[in-house]
Amino acid sequence: MRIAIISDIHANLEALSAVLEDILQQQADRIVCLGDIVGYGADPAACVMLVREHAAFSVLGNHDAAAFSPQQRTYFNPLALEAVRWTAGQLGEEHASWLRQLPYRVSFENLLFVHSAPRAPEEWDYVFGGMEARMQARYFFERVCFIGHSHIPGVYPLDSDVGEYSPSHRFIINAGSVGQPRDGDWRSSYGLLDTVAGTYNNRRVAYDVDAAMRKIMDRGLPPRLAQRLKAGV
Repeated sequence: MRIAIISDIHANLEALSAVLEDILQQQADRIVCLGDIVGYGADPAACVMLVREHAAFSVLGNHDAAAFSPQQRTYFNPLALEAVRWTAGQLGEEHASWLRQLPYRVSFENLLFVHSAPRAPEEWDYVFGGMEARMQARYFFERVCFIGHSHIPGVYPLDSDVGEYSPSHRFIINAGSVGQPRDGDWRSSYGLLDTVAGTYNNRRVAYDVDAAMRKIMDRGLPPRLAQRLKAGV
């Protein structure tokens, strides 16, 4: 089975559309979403609808939760807070209801999918590197845990010093961000796992970033949210 793992779309319709086209070309059998479908970007409702249509399932991200729950916004910085308030006003009840029912975690075929970290997905902890990943190892029993949240792709071995993905070892894998990468590369990032071949690849996809930036500005959202797209930060 070829599984495409997408995360942190952040209402970037141009990026999501380009990634879905690439996934089609890669002949993936299933798409899963690690959350943060909305927040920051200009097209929250359209992105929710596309994920509902194409993903086998999605888990809940912190920006998704904040869109329908003001209690989830207390730790947001001013940029994120302004964006999530605007986002909440753009989502209809159908979109918000769908987000509300998303789980914090999904497990199947010895794979775990969460937005933030396996220890307590609802606490929105970050995993930025190998040391933090290894601290999370005892909190799940599946062979691989896929995460997003940091917007930085990475493959972190938990039981060995292997540098690349191997089907014989345990890993935490960050698929990166579709809509707002923060590793210095503006192109969308997503993961492609082949359970038959025993391979995992991080794919980067170019999209119309200028159009995404213009739409953020046209919606009256903070200019910084547009500028960071092209910078990849």
